[in-house]
Amino acid sequence: MTTPAPSPQSASQDTISRTFSIEGDVRMLERMKKQADTRGFTIMCDEREPMGENTAPPPLAYFISAILF
Repeated sequence: MTTPAPSPQSASQDTISRTFSIEGDVRMLERMKKQADTRGFTIMCDEREPMGENTAPPPLAYFISAILF
């Protein structure tokens, strides 16, 4: 949910400021595998071998996907 932030009266009327926050929990599993739970969804990430086990997309893949969406 976004809500307009209060602005000082000296600010331009063309400027809009908004804040947005999401809370979640992250658990570190074995090796580089992690699990995030947020807003009723579970997201897994992992790294390729040799650091991880390649069982889920790496964090950068989620970041890039979010930009493309």
